Amino acid sequence: MRPHILIIALMAVGLSACASTPSVPLAKRLEGKTPDERQETLRRACLTEADWNLDQTAARMPANAQHRYRDSNTTRETSHLKELCREMADLPAIQGRSPIETKRRADLAEKCRREIDDHLDLRSKESAAHMVRVQEICEAMTGFDLPAPAN
Repeated sequence: MRPHILIIALMAVGLSACASTPSVPLAKRLEGKTPDERQETLRRACLTEADWNLDQTAARMPANAQHRYRDSNTTRETSHLKELCREMADLPAIQGRSPIETKRRADLAEKCRREIDDHLDLRSKESAAHMVRVQEICEAMTGFDLPAPAN
């Protein structure tokens, strides 16, 4: 009887390790950061979100094929979002008041809005949550509020 209890306990521990841990909200990750640290955190979060749909596809593959898949495949969404992330990462860490910088931030916010509208798939809860995260990152990086995605 005791070996069975031990085996069940070990299996429970093993299965609990497989459970996904909830991610820390972006606002929490940005708390108490300097402008440069904040910008780097946003840049990394943006690039991670850009790879989201590649990660979703790769997760269904054998472990040895996942890395190869991510390296050799890209989608229009992935390439557009990565390009957008790099453009937003080039913005100064501290928001200036010059008209040129304000226009650049507004243009990038508009580009974000278009990307979100283009790639939003309301049929999938995961995809909708992904686009909400992209919107949150865009708002934090550009300093402009984006309209909520259309239903």
